[in-house]
Amino acid sequence: METNKLFEAEWNLMDIVWENAPVTASRVSAIAGQRFGWAKNTTYTVLKRLIAKGVIQRGGNDFTVTPLVSRQQIRRGEACALLEKRFQGDAAGLLETLLEAGSVPPEQLPRLRRLLGED
Repeated sequence: METNKLFEAEWNLMDIVWENAPVTASRVSAIAGQRFGWAKNTTYTVLKRLIAKGVIQRGGNDFTVTPLVSRQQIRRGEACALLEKRFQGDAAGLLETLLEAGSVPPEQLPRLRRLLGED
């Protein structure tokens, strides 16, 4: 099951599913229409891709959608893939890059220090 990579449209739809699960496909479609201006067919196409990837399941006559993976599982998979693919496993290099780019807000630095055991 390939769960470590979601494309942007898939991630957007998963946000709706995570926030509302269990939820009918028609309700997902209505929310996606409001948020992103998507047509019903677009939503259903993305839902089918998510089912094929094994990240959601559908059931019942009303096509109720339930997530099979958590947001954290997807984040973890994508972060690990980024670490391996772009940084060859160099976690310190990834963190250094984020800090140098100013991507880490100063208010998050104490939490990072705690995670690194530097408190």
